[in-house]
Amino acid sequence: MKLPLVIAAVIVSVILFYSCDEDKPVTAESSFGYIQEKILSRSCALPGCHSSSQDAAFAEHGLILSNGEAYANLVNVDPSNRGARADGLKRVMPSNPEKSLLFLKLSCDPSLRPGGYGSQMPLGRDPISSGQLEYLKRWIEAGAPEKGIILADVGLLEDNAILCAEEFTPLEKPEPGTGYQLKIEPFTIKPNFEREIFVYKELGNAEDAYITRIQMRMRKNSHHFLVNTFDKKTPVDLLPQVGTVRDLRNENGSYIGETVSQMEYQLFAIASQTAEMNYQFPEGVALKMPAHQKLDVNVHYVNKGTTPIEGECYINVIQTDPSQVVHEAKAIYFSTEDIYLEANQKTIVVKEFVSKEPMKVFMLTSHTHKLGEYFEIQIKGGTRNGEVIYASSNWHHPLLKTYDTPLELAAGEGLRMVITYNNTTSRTVRFGLKSDDEMAIIFGYYY
Repeated sequence: MKLPLVIAAVIVSVILFYSCDEDKPVTAESSFGYIQEKILSRSCALPGCHSSSQDAAFAEHGLILSNGEAYANLVNVDPSNRGARADGLKRVMPSNPEKSLLFLKLSCDPSLRPGGYGSQMPLGRDPISSGQLEYLKRWIEAGAPEKGIILADVGLLEDNAILCAEEFTPLEKPEPGTGYQLKIEPFTIKPNFEREIFVYKELGNAEDAYITRIQMRMRKNSHHFLVNTFDKKTPVDLLPQVGTVRDLRNENGSYIGETVSQMEYQLFAIASQTAEMNYQFPEGVALKMPAHQKLDVNVHYVNKGTTPIEGECYINVIQTDPSQVVHEAKAIYFSTEDIYLEANQKTIVVKEFVSKEPMKVFMLTSHTHKLGEYFEIQIKGGTRNGEVIYASSNWHHPLLKTYDTPLELAAGEGLRMVITYNNTTSRTVRFGLKSDDEMAIIFGYYY
């Protein structure tokens, strides 16, 4: 007697279910239980990430993926990410992996994330395997059931031989005469280590260049990206050699004194906390790069995984005809090192900055590390004293706010930062250069 096709398929899948993993104990009773055990609990529901509402980043993502809570927080739930929500995604949309943010964030293929939606996950750790990603995809395609076993080989979850390799496409060079490209060649970050490097680069402009667009792209697990110049007062013996990679830390984690000393003379020019940037200056405004400009490119990578990773970075600066420039942009870099965050409590840090000259501010963004829960910028002084002009609750992808009508500040007025930190750790946290220290910075441009 022939068995019906559906029954036969179920029998085959059950045989595969037990035979492919017969050396390992079966502990889950459903396909989602296996996803929880093999993916979410191991790679996502970790302290500081998605384990509880006490995680430092919880205010940003609002997503708990611990056992017993993950399913209700995922399936048919709107994401916190504004771009993903605007594009009609759910955290998990049954039967539709391409509209499921969980699948897209765990995928290594950036083409699946046309809206960006932030960094690939798990952040700073080993990616999940291609087999695990395939099993997750098939579970979603099967309707993302909470109970029951889907018709997919559970052995995919144990296929750890092939990690999901990052797809990285370098920026194309600007057309000749339209701009310049700087590149940081691939470099290695060893497991459980933070590597921050500086490379002094010649822009290659024989004449003054007026920059109206900045494009940047780098590999994942970046913590920040900076481009600086050096103050004219920099001692000659501290100016770095062009093209030489300078590390901030030794292999044992201790700081390299010469690199730290050089940082004291740097002047901010360009910054981003995201792995990709494409910023257009307002019409008639440009950032001047004097002839024969040299730029100190700084990238910081965090590797919390068990295997080495690579860093790499491309920067394009697009220029315009000087006759089109009405206002020359100047950089804003306001920061404080007066940060003392006691364990297991919230702390508000307030710092004011006064300008000696009139300012027309047209762009602002912020920078903290993972304990930064809310960053507010207010106007200081004048008739608008205390007015909130910027607010961001996303430390890893802070708001980059451009003002169509520039904010006019008179001499003697300025900006006030008001930052709420939530120190969910059991240790006191102070200002520092590592990702588990803290910072407080306002970046921006004015004329």
